[in-house]
Formats: sequence, structure tokens, C-alpha cells
Amino acid sequence: SSYYHVTEKPSNIEAKLEKVKKHIQYYVSLTLILFFGLFLLLFANGDKQLQMIITLLLAFFYVLWGVIHHYLEHDIHAKIVIEYVLTGALGITIVFLLLY
Repeated sequence: SSYYHVTEKPSNIEAKLEKVKKHIQYYVSLTLILFFGLFLLLFANGDKQLQMIITLLLAFFYVLWGVIHHYLEHDIHAKIVIEYVLTGALGITIVFLLLY
């Protein structure tokens, strides 16, 4: 019949936790990249040109990180690359609008 014990099928939350555990080194490295970029942006306070350069570099490394991550996981597709590029472009646009 179609009766399952709770332990036979992992819950959606458990599946997500397993995914995080499997990829924790990727998430830690991304977090470090983003915090380092934020620190540099705050350090360059008042220098709009330098802040834009930092933002461009941060977006570049974000996209690079995403491409490398998905390449190593063997699930890289054009759609994923486009998503990272568009997210980076959105970040650049937001910082640009805030600065100028």
C-alpha cells in the first residue's frame, strides 16, 4: 500500500539541510567574498569611483564563483550563468543608483 513511515522519506527541510552540508565550503567562500567586498566598499567611503570599481570586481567574482561552483558540481547550464550575470548586473545597478 502507499503507507510510509516518517523515517522512510526525508522531509523537505532535511533534504535542504543535507544540500547545505554538502556545499558548506562553497557557501562559506561566497560569504567571505561578499563580506570582503562590503568591507572594501565601506573602506572606500567617499570615493565613488573606487566604490564602483570595487562593485564591478565584486560582481565579477560573484559570477565567477557561481560558474566555478556549478561547473564543479556538473550542473552548469546557460540559464544558470545568465542568472548569475543578471544578479551581478542588478547589484552593480543598485550601487550605481545609490552612488550617483
